[in-house]
Amino acid sequence: MKRLIASVALLLALSCYMVSCEKDDICAEGTATTPSLVVEFYDKSDEATLTNVNGLKYFVEGMTDTISPGSVSSIRVPLRVDATSTKWGFVYYRPNTSLVTPNTDFLEFKYIPRTEYVSRACGYKTLFTLDLPAAGAPNPVLTNGTDATSLWIDHVDVITPNIENEDDVHIKIYF
Repeated sequence: MKRLIASVALLLALSCYMVSCEKDDICAEGTATTPSLVVEFYDKSDEATLTNVNGLKYFVEGMTDTISPGSVSSIRVPLRVDATSTKWGFVYYRPNTSLVTPNTDFLEFKYIPRTEYVSRACGYKTLFTLDLPAAGAPNPVLTNGTDATSLWIDHVDVITPNIENEDDVHIKIYF
């Protein structure tokens, strides 16, 4: 009898344990997360032609680490989720007759961040809307670095101000 009671108690305890278990919370591989700003580069003399920028490097202002993708026609640039603007330096090594001279231009992106709940396993993601100012005021703001006397970026067009995924091009840079 004692053996039966012990077996029933063990079975009851095991049943309670199994019922209280939850499935593992794992964020699925394809789940959308905070998107980066997608930038494409175009030749200013032929604005329809996607063009590689040779030797491109870029960095967040104030940081020492640079990203060096090499020769690319598009990049993904993350925005700060804890701020309403991010300033990126874009370094282009414009070929010269005898040497290659770096030229740094800065683009400051101003935006409105919006946090969305994804799931218990994935947490939150932040979406952004570029803050498009009144007519005549640019966003992003383009400024020159200290290592060159002229801008290598000719102009910038905002294509998609809502940064909700990385499938869309958000910014086109013409050089």
